[in-house]
Amino acid sequence: MKRLLPIVLGLASTTFISLCVAGGAHAAADEKLAAALPEAVRAAGKLNVTISLAYPPMEYSDAGSTDLKGFDIDLAKAVAERLGLTAEFQNVEFPQLIPQVVTGRSDMIMTAFSDKVERQTQLDFIDYFKTGNVFYSTADQQGEIKVETDLCGKTVAVATGTSWVTWAENVGKTNCAADKPITVIQIPTQAEHIMQIRQGRAQASVIGLEGLLDLMKQEPGKFYQIGKVDEINYYGIAFAKANGPLRDAVLAALEALKADGTYAQILDRHGLKDAAVEEFKVNGTTK
Repeated sequence: MKRLLPIVLGLASTTFISLCVAGGAHAAADEKLAAALPEAVRAAGKLNVTISLAYPPMEYSDAGSTDLKGFDIDLAKAVAERLGLTAEFQNVEFPQLIPQVVTGRSDMIMTAFSDKVERQTQLDFIDYFKTGNVFYSTADQQGEIKVETDLCGKTVAVATGTSWVTWAENVGKTNCAADKPITVIQIPTQAEHIMQIRQGRAQASVIGLEGLLDLMKQEPGKFYQIGKVDEINYYGIAFAKANGPLRDAVLAALEALKADGTYAQILDRHGLKDAAVEEFKVNGTTK
């Protein structure tokens, strides 16, 4: 998905979530990889991973449960295990993701977080997941809204602070007359976007392709895709610039998980095999 954040270093309101993952991968520790970890991380015995709930199938929990699920959760656990660590997850509001890592309160961000050039001024990324942007709506809108131009003059609910905001606005500027723009409203969560559509305050929303596939799988016949998938991009695991040794250790763990098939197994478990990357690139986005 995702997400252009204001560059602020205020204190984050953080929820700490113990690792309790259904169907998690079990990747044996590799002593050679673990030896490459920064001493402080190895001594602590844990990998502090910042996430921003909820975005199924990437990171989410079921209603009434604190158990974390999703592709990012399972892969982060597998990386930590390969490095001889335990993954500990910290849930924050999306605009607080960058402050969490640049101030050292977290080791890395892993939460469907797009590698963007402007973010590379503060962060290093390991690109690990291929995605794209798509408009969607509830099935009752399907007769009126079929393609992007049908959204001209309509309101689209978009996740607060994400790169989808700019993308949706640019689609409107490119395809719509000046007097019939796409009005973009920023609202935090997917559940709230759907509520806005059902209540008539918006007519559509924006999501990553993987999110829409999961939504349509969970509620068959209730949602549909508007137009084509656009702006193919990559989610990255993000680290503070000063944390190069940890970045390199995580990269080596990912490559080991890819070589032994664990990466592909976790993707397939969540129905996301088409999102696999051919190689894990550091700061692979150049525009």
